[in-house]
Amino acid sequence: MSHNGRHPEVLIVDDDRHIRTVLDEVFRASGYTCQTATNGQEGLATFDAERPPLTVTDMNMPVMGGLEFLRHARALEPDAAILVLTGMADVETAVESLKHGAYDFIMKPVNVDKLLIAAERALEHRQLLRERRESRALLERRVAEATRDLAATLRELEETYRSTLEALGSAIDTRDLGTQAHSRRVRGYSLAIARSHGVPEADMSDLEHGVLLHDIGKIGIPDAILLKPGPLTPAEWKIMRSHPEAGRQIVEQIPFLRGAVPVVYHHHERWDGTGYPLGLKGEAIPLGARIFAVADAFDAMTFDRPYSRAIPLAAARAEIQRCAGSHFDPTAVETFAALPLEIFEEIRRQSIA
Repeated sequence: MSHNGRHPEVLIVDDDRHIRTVLDEVFRASGYTCQTATNGQEGLATFDAERPPLTVTDMNMPVMGGLEFLRHARALEPDAAILVLTGMADVETAVESLKHGAYDFIMKPVNVDKLLIAAERALEHRQLLRERRESRALLERRVAEATRDLAATLRELEETYRSTLEALGSAIDTRDLGTQAHSRRVRGYSLAIARSHGVPEADMSDLEHGVLLHDIGKIGIPDAILLKPGPLTPAEWKIMRSHPEAGRQIVEQIPFLRGAVPVVYHHHERWDGTGYPLGLKGEAIPLGARIFAVADAFDAMTFDRPYSRAIPLAAARAEIQRCAGSHFDPTAVETFAALPLEIFEEIRRQSIA
């Protein structure tokens, strides 16, 4: 007889020489190769060295009994196929052996046919466990590989989204004279302030998207108003002040950008409630929009515009601090003011590169 194209090995552990000899002859006659041991300790040493597919062990033995042998063997080889031999007086212990991983127990005197059938079934069960374990391991490897591939794809997709949004933000900046690279700079400022302010990293993408797209509603503002060199009339201001609502309507239609809506819609609100479009006040204004307001004002003051000359970074920071509690969230201003100006200078340099 062969098992899966090979002659299966069996380890016989019994302190009774006669029983060892009989079992050895029975298994050899059925095509098995056999090893024997006289007690649990000797059997465990052989088991550890050889890892036989099948083990048949007595329960009552000197040095180390069958139950202790079983526990150690199962620890070494969780899929081990182990049959237990027991007499009538040991039935309770034999049942206990099943709880510790024995496949089955055989009553003495041993019925050879039942023993061989139990042996074959134990080996089949062992093979099934091994195949199941291998299948699970293969599945886990494939899932891990698929997860890595998916993560790489998502990173590429996110980078594509980011590049697209950055290009769109730059296009908006270019249309509004004097604001080239404005969105890239304000993105850098906003993210630096947000991280220092303790905004969770998971919220950074929404903030970044909102900053890049904050003025997307201006695509609906006529050039005659957007690019007008002089003061706007009340009617023109009404049109200009509609761009947050127009931006909200554009952005909220795109599922992955909906988290950007708070910045796009509320970036002109003021801490004291005098902003637009809703006149929100204090912490009713979304945190991302409050942080953006500080970063946006800082950039507006430190770069030349058609209607104003740039002022030094330190002077711009002082002006923002002066307006804390009126235009700006005092806690956001405090976080902003605590950051070294070198951080903002580096962001400015990178926006030009």
